[in-house]
Amino acid sequence: EKVKIDQILGHGGFFKTPEVGQKMMAAAMNVPVSVMDTAGEGGAWGIALLASYMLHKTANEPLEAYLSHKVFATQKSTTLAPEARDVDGFAVFMGRYKSGLIIERTAVEALK
Repeated sequence: EKVKIDQILGHGGFFKTPEVGQKMMAAAMNVPVSVMDTAGEGGAWGIALLASYMLHKTANEPLEAYLSHKVFATQKSTTLAPEARDVDGFAVFMGRYKSGLIIERTAVEALK
């Protein structure tokens, strides 16, 4: 679809430990990754936000506006840009991973 991603906002357990998942995701996506203090709260927190939106939104208020102005406006966030060395390392990893997929296919065929 040729969608250009300028930045990712990380959310969920992968981002619970500061900077670790954020650095890995920035390398994999080759874009800056931001996380908020609540990033590690995961899916249940996201569902609670949706419930809050349904209960407290004003008439015709879109979800994006509700989140930006009423939920995340005061949240602190940190942003990490991808490092060239990490981006290159991820590309090497992905190349090796793809090359190894034939091993998985062969194993599946052998077990049929």
